[in-house]
Amino acid sequence: MSPFNAIRRQPLGGALGAVLLWLGSLFGTPAWAINGTAVPTALLRVEMRPQAQVQQAQVQLGDIAILSSPDLALLRRAMALPLGQAPRIGDTAVLELDRLALWLRSRTGLREDQVQWQGSTSTVLTVAARELPGEEVVDKAQSALRDHLMAGVAQKGWIEPRIEMQAVSVPSTTLIPLGGSSLRVRPLGNVPVGKRMLVWVDVLVHGQHVKTIPVRFEVSLFTLAPVAANDMAVGTSVQADNLVMREVDAARLGDVGPSALGQPAILGGGDAVAAQRVRRNLHSGDVVTPAHLQPVPAVSRGEWVSLVSRSGLVSLESRVEVLQDGQVGQVVRARPLNATGVLLARVTAPGHLELQP
Repeated sequence: MSPFNAIRRQPLGGALGAVLLWLGSLFGTPAWAINGTAVPTALLRVEMRPQAQVQQAQVQLGDIAILSSPDLALLRRAMALPLGQAPRIGDTAVLELDRLALWLRSRTGLREDQVQWQGSTSTVLTVAARELPGEEVVDKAQSALRDHLMAGVAQKGWIEPRIEMQAVSVPSTTLIPLGGSSLRVRPLGNVPVGKRMLVWVDVLVHGQHVKTIPVRFEVSLFTLAPVAANDMAVGTSVQADNLVMREVDAARLGDVGPSALGQPAILGGGDAVAAQRVRRNLHSGDVVTPAHLQPVPAVSRGEWVSLVSRSGLVSLESRVEVLQDGQVGQVVRARPLNATGVLLARVTAPGHLELQP
């Protein structure tokens, strides 16, 4: 059990106990042991201080103490003696000399009379810290979120996109360990676009994760999109004057879905509209997405069209009634004129069928 584990059971204990040992003294003076008995020589000399402060998470004896010894190998081993994890920021830990002495002897194999102790009988340990402003976290999160949204917009081919975002609240200033710190935004690849978006920012010190701070944003994602100029019922053929281009906030479209706006097939070149008809009822001012429209079929149910049937070099043409909508290449059901039976025919062009064998 490390001395820090023992300290956690003391009334003043925190996350860690503390040791401060000072280096650089000569060995000419008499040493004294823990029980006060003088000894003529010592292989290791340790001086504890009343208080110590560390920066790193994992504490070694040499990080918070100064040691001296005529044996260089022993000195290196003692300086690297692990003491445990530093206390959390704002907490303190207390390490008592007698517990440290037992820990040191058990790890180095030294006898009691081979270690000279000086200074305080206990040490209070704290962690050096600095303030991390909430604005710094918001800036990092906002930059990452903007890049994420712009990459998605570019992939979807939106027209004249514009992004506005505002942090719902700024995180409070927080204390982090002193040292090389960095902020890292968690990947946003699976975060859906919406009017409110959450970004998680990890705080790292010396490459080690310290804490995670959430930042929530109000998002407006504007783009030019086709909007219904008038009410249109299901089945209505869409004409150029039925649609107008307006700037809309895609993040607030709900179940329409911003991704649907990235499909430019609704409008053709200029003001021309591809041959489409309304699949769902549209009201004036509704944003029109591909989910609202469907291509006008090459043949429509109830329409009379030309049917060609072939037998060798002979081709016969007749009129048939189409019983279901169909696009070029599809097979539809049709009924010949003055007949009750149904046949299958392939759509070869708008208004034209070819009898299937």
